[in-house]
Amino acid sequence: MLQEERYKKIQEILKQNESVKVTELVQVLNVSIDTVRRDLEYMESKHLLKRVHGGAILPTDHGDRNAFTYRETKNKDKKLELAQLACEYVQEGQAIALNAGTTNLEIAKKLSENFERLTIISNGLRIIEHFSSKPGFTVIVPGGILDHEEYALYGKKCEEDITSYNIDQVFISINAISVDKGLTDFRIHEIDIIKAMMASARKKNVVADSSKFEKVSYMNVCPLDQVDMIITDATINEDIVKMYRDSGMNVAYTPKSAL
Repeated sequence: MLQEERYKKIQEILKQNESVKVTELVQVLNVSIDTVRRDLEYMESKHLLKRVHGGAILPTDHGDRNAFTYRETKNKDKKLELAQLACEYVQEGQAIALNAGTTNLEIAKKLSENFERLTIISNGLRIIEHFSSKPGFTVIVPGGILDHEEYALYGKKCEEDITSYNIDQVFISINAISVDKGLTDFRIHEIDIIKAMMASARKKNVVADSSKFEKVSYMNVCPLDQVDMIITDATINEDIVKMYRDSGMNVAYTPKSAL
């Protein structure tokens, strides 16, 4: 891939995802890590992006954070709202799977506040730590390789551990959703973890704020017909909701009038 083509691709990824990791660009662009770093350095000099620890973000944000913590602060109110709604579908005593992601981080906080007895399985270290003060919770941590930038575990061992359990519900934190492409994401290591959780779960829920709809990231996860429900926030466009429901998708959100 030529240099200018790489710059264009990096810009496309940032436009879709607002952040990207160096390790992901190495695989997507099929170049060395040194080449990616030189590309990011040049693009930063042209004010096209802002380099952060482990990757890059859009240039409008402060640079004193990494890609994960940048995403953690984006659409915070929307994530809190849908996290509260997600808890309404959980019953005491259930086994719940949460993949790594900033939306599921908010769901973990709400589950900890609202329940006393759950079984939780997650590859997200930031998620797991929110249950440390809940003695009634059984917290299962699958083995695997640590992704330092996403605070998450991944790999074949992690996938095998997850599929050895029978899960009542999974909440999938995803990067992009579209009617045509289904679920897509930019986190290369997370794709197979998501698939393992979905394969093990009786009910498959996707949790995504309204900014994630009708967007496509660069790695396919699964079509929408493999999902039971999408949980989102009240700012979702009604035309978008109708389009998804017309396609057979169950979309749950709290109407603005009820807030």
